[in-house]
Amino acid sequence: MSEPRLLIWLSDFGGGGAQRTMLNLAAALPDQGLTVELVVGRAEGPAKSWADPKLAYAELGGRRLAAIVPSLSGVIRSHAPDAVLSTMVDANVAAFFANRLAGNRAALVLRETNSHRARADIGFVRRRLARLAYREADQIVALSRGVGSELIADMALDPARTVTIPNPVEVAVLARKAQAARQPPPPGCFNSGSRHVVAIGRLHRQKGFDILIDALARQDHDVRLIIIGEGPDRAALEAQVRQLGLSDRVHMPGFIDNPAPYLAHADLFVLSSRWEGFGHVIVEAMASGLPVVAADCPYGPADILRHGETGWLVPPEDAGALAAAIRLLLDDRDRAQRLAAAGAIAAERYQTSRVAGEYAAAIKRAIASKRLARGSSLSGLAKF
Repeated sequence: MSEPRLLIWLSDFGGGGAQRTMLNLAAALPDQGLTVELVVGRAEGPAKSWADPKLAYAELGGRRLAAIVPSLSGVIRSHAPDAVLSTMVDANVAAFFANRLAGNRAALVLRETNSHRARADIGFVRRRLARLAYREADQIVALSRGVGSELIADMALDPARTVTIPNPVEVAVLARKAQAARQPPPPGCFNSGSRHVVAIGRLHRQKGFDILIDALARQDHDVRLIIIGEGPDRAALEAQVRQLGLSDRVHMPGFIDNPAPYLAHADLFVLSSRWEGFGHVIVEAMASGLPVVAADCPYGPADILRHGETGWLVPPEDAGALAAAIRLLLDDRDRAQRLAAAGAIAAERYQTSRVAGEYAAAIKRAIASKRLARGSSLSGLAKF
């Protein structure tokens, strides 16, 4: 029997966690008994360099997902995959309509990355379209227990078709990179005699970097903050830094393809998000040997970290609590090192090969369910 054929649909090569996850899966799922084909809406962006050089991909072109639907439908119809895997709300909706236009023969597996309740950018129409797509999907993958529970409740999903699977992370690779990067010199923005806090993420309200900057303002003057990422809130964050007189202590170098040197030389990693779907960068920091402070936001950080054992959780949107946690772990280095050591072990749960096995099982269940439903439908038609 031939291997099931999977079409992975990715809207673009943006530098986000969703793109990194899908490319990791595209490289790992062939080892799990699936034949993988990658289709990209726009092959532009930093994630292009993350793709496995051995993995070919097709580019559909176009700027708007709605305009791409016919092209994607044509690919599904002509290539006839057994399943389509998609991620992110708008791309998921596009995959649903494309699959329907293609005859609805492929099993549809949709991956949800975030809390819809917490997001302020999903209006009524997008919510209705997402609800339609998710209710018709053969399998929904939620990144955390909270996201899964929310989807089931708000979209009236069948719990049997909803599974929680975390992000795959190349834990061993990150650990090796961090170890190698610990050799001097550190990145230029690191100062001898200072203590360094690192954060990674898109410069967007979701990530709560304004809260983190407020928390930094309450630290001793030898504490410096490095925020790696790019996004629409750069100007506002830079203005906040100037207003608080922190220009010599806060550095935002932009998007960095390989943050290993920053993680290797930092004293602490902080996630200050207002909401998340999982918290991929938490695992990356743990794998790199850093102690982690994270906002216990909806959802994900509490799935990854055990407070006081593998990391430190604080209430979301609370600059005072975040400042106190940062100060505690920067001052108590024995405690910080214990958290880092336990976190590095806990991160192994997210190793790509293990998570890819969970994805493969979910995809194969969806294919089997789709075939069973199609067989029942054809059997019913034969009676007439």
